[in-house]
Amino acid sequence: MLDLGCGIGRHTFLFAKNGFSVDAFDLSEEGILKIKGIAESEKLSVITKLGNMRSLPYPDDSFECIIAYNVIYHTDEQGIKQTLNEIRRVLIHGGEAFITLNSQSNSAFTDPQNKHVSEHVLFKTNMPQENGIPHYYVQKKDIPELFSDFKMVQFYYKEEYWEAEYNNSHYYVLVSNSKKRDGGLAEEKIARSV
Repeated sequence: MLDLGCGIGRHTFLFAKNGFSVDAFDLSEEGILKIKGIAESEKLSVITKLGNMRSLPYPDDSFECIIAYNVIYHTDEQGIKQTLNEIRRVLIHGGEAFITLNSQSNSAFTDPQNKHVSEHVLFKTNMPQENGIPHYYVQKKDIPELFSDFKMVQFYYKEEYWEAEYNNSHYYVLVSNSKKRDGGLAEEKIARSV
């Protein structure tokens, strides 16, 4: 499996300790080095790689499953499309990906202090740790188009409240890579040979 945007390894270690072979991938060298050290000391089956989610350093059909929890929305319109194309490319036929997306119901999206640069993208101005990082937000109606190259297995919406005026809302999407990249020619050949 691929833990895409693994951070410091919360999901990496959960899956590795439960028998999965995990590739931990992130843009943060600090996080990758921490995961590598823990994996080696605990003798866990974890491979670490550093890079950008828009261009994953893996061959086609590398993973049976991918988790991208609170990750792929840290980009713009072009970046989200490139990242979803990369997820589809490295996911085997029939493999599944669990992905979270920001909802436009999120209070950060409606906060007038944040700098909106497009219909879906903003920069948070009141969070110094996220300075300069784009955030992509969707509505429910956007999800079918974003995932048109996948088979939708399940998605749900969740709001979390910490303060009276602050909410954090996400879509949780489970998709399958059930569409052939070759336009279905392999399935057609199999059908003819039977």
